[in-house]
Amino acid sequence: MSWFSSSSASSATQQNFFPITSYHTGWGKLTEKDTAWTCANNRGFQAETQIWYSILSDGSLLLVQFIWSYLGIFLVPATSQITFKLYNPKTKKTIWKSVNASGFKSNGRSCKSDQFEIKHTGTPTTEETYLVTANLDKTTQISLKFTKPASAPGFKLGDGPHGGISIFGKDQEDGKRDGIVVHRFHPLVKSSGSLMIDGQVYDATGEAMFVGAIQGMRPDSVASRWNFAFFTSGGGNENGKFGDVRAVQMELETTDQYGSKGPKSGRTKVNIGAVYTSEQSTPLFVTGQTYNSPSATPFPKVSDDVSTATHLSTGADKETGYSVPLGVAFEWQGKRIDGKGQASAKVVVDKLGLNVGEGGLIEKVDVLAEIPYVIRKGLAAVTGTKPFLYQYLNPATLELNVDEEVVPVKGWLFSEATFVSA
Repeated sequence: MSWFSSSSASSATQQNFFPITSYHTGWGKLTEKDTAWTCANNRGFQAETQIWYSILSDGSLLLVQFIWSYLGIFLVPATSQITFKLYNPKTKKTIWKSVNASGFKSNGRSCKSDQFEIKHTGTPTTEETYLVTANLDKTTQISLKFTKPASAPGFKLGDGPHGGISIFGKDQEDGKRDGIVVHRFHPLVKSSGSLMIDGQVYDATGEAMFVGAIQGMRPDSVASRWNFAFFTSGGGNENGKFGDVRAVQMELETTDQYGSKGPKSGRTKVNIGAVYTSEQSTPLFVTGQTYNSPSATPFPKVSDDVSTATHLSTGADKETGYSVPLGVAFEWQGKRIDGKGQASAKVVVDKLGLNVGEGGLIEKVDVLAEIPYVIRKGLAAVTGTKPFLYQYLNPATLELNVDEEVVPVKGWLFSEATFVSA
C-alpha cells in the first residue's frame, strides 16, 4: 500500500479519475516489465506489493506478502516488510507474522533483504518460478516455490504499457497526475515447498495465485472500500470437466475526492476479474466493469462485461464501526478469449461471520497496526482513518457457464472486504 499523497484532488466539474475499466478492455498480455519491481523513489509517495495466495491440499490458506513503501520524504528511507499467514479452517488456528525488513534490494522480478529473498526465473511466455525463502523469527522459516506454467499466462486488463493502470488527477501524464493504481495477475499458479513453524514441518503443496500491485497515493485517497476474491477448485476437491479452475476479482470504490466531474461527483467502483481453467492455454475470459453511484455522470462503457462484487446483506461491527458483509456474491461474464462466444461464472457465500471463527471469518486486520511505525504514525495523524481488512475462507461452489452448460465446480473461496474510510 501507499500511505501518503502529496497531491490534492483537482477542482470541481473537471474529470479527475480515469478508471482502467472505462478505457481498456480484454486480456492484456504481461511483459517482463509488468511484474518487475520499480521501487520508484522519485514520484512522491509510492508502495508496491507482491502477494501469493495458496489453498493447500488440506484446505488451509497460505498467504505471503512483500511490501515496499516510500514516503516521498528525502530524509526518510524506503521501508520493506513481509507478512505471512497460515490458517487451517478445520482447527481455526491462525499463524500470523509481520516483519519489518532491512537491506532491501530489487533486481527485476527478484529481490533480497536481510530477512527474505525472492529468486525469479522464466519469462511471461514460458514457465516462471519464484523461489521464496524467509527467516521470520526463531520459530518460523519458509522455503517456497511458486510455479506459473507456460500454458497459463498472466493478465492485466487491457493490452500495452497502459494496461492495468487507473489514473487519478485531471492530467494523465506521468509526473503530472495525482497518482495511479496498478494490478497484474497470475491466477493459475502451483505452490510447493515447506514451512517450519515451532519445530513442525508443513507441506506447502497447493493451488495458488499471484498479484503484483502499485499504489501511488495514500489509501484514504485511492479508495474508500476494496473487495477481493480468489476461488480455486483445489484444496482437496477433485478436478472436474475443466480441470483446475481459478477465478479472481479485484474491486476498488473511490472516495468522494475523485470522479467523472471531479470531487463530490459520485463514487466509482472499478472491478477487474478473470476466470482460468487448466484446459485452456489462455485465460477463459477477462472482465472489467465500471459502475457509478446513481447520481454520478457515467464513465464511458467499453464492453458488456459483468464483473461485480456484491454484499448480499450487512451487519454493524461494533468493534470497528463498519457495516460489513454477512453474505457475498462475485460474478464474471465476458467474451471468451478463444472467440467462441460468451462465458460466465458466479460464486455465492450467503453466510459470513461478524466474529472471528464464525462464517469463515479468519481475522479482522487492523491495517495500521501491521505497517511500519513511521508510516503508521504519519497516516493516522494526516487522515484520522482506521482501516480494517476482513478476511474469509469458505468452501464454495463456482457455477461456470460455458457453451450454455452450467457446470458446478467445488472449491474454496478466499475473500477480503477492506474498509478504509466512511
